[in-house]
Amino acid sequence: MVRKTDVNLSRAAAFAGFVIGLTACHGTEEQVSPGLSQTEDTGTIVAEMEISPAAMNLNDQIEFSKKELVQRLGIDSESITLSRARQVNWRSGALGCPEPGMNYTQALVPGTLISFKVGNEVHRYHAKHGGKPFYCPRERAEQPVLGQGADVT
Repeated sequence: MVRKTDVNLSRAAAFAGFVIGLTACHGTEEQVSPGLSQTEDTGTIVAEMEISPAAMNLNDQIEFSKKELVQRLGIDSESITLSRARQVNWRSGALGCPEPGMNYTQALVPGTLISFKVGNEVHRYHAKHGGKPFYCPRERAEQPVLGQGADVT
């Protein structure tokens, strides 16, 4: 039979261990949370404003992708033909272009698939909805969920 005082002593010992552990983990330097910075001259903690870029609409995504393709290939924009721009659902957080050795959220992600033709070659750009597109090499490209999305070109 366990006495009430034994239970209380066990609880008090566990709590003391917890407090000592927290104190030991704290370290000697002052910690500042992410999104905050400490000014060197006054030691004042200041919130840093993180400005996220405005969401890109489909036309912005197409133009951004085309400019990136021109720079990447070093060609004139006149030699590029837009073959498809499609709103899709990607199978995961990889946005249809997984990198080897990486893990991604396994959930449908609304996004965009943009394809350009340069001669006989197709160049694909992937993006999340409203996000900045990125080039996806053919060997890594995955198809979006079948039956989802609509052609917008």
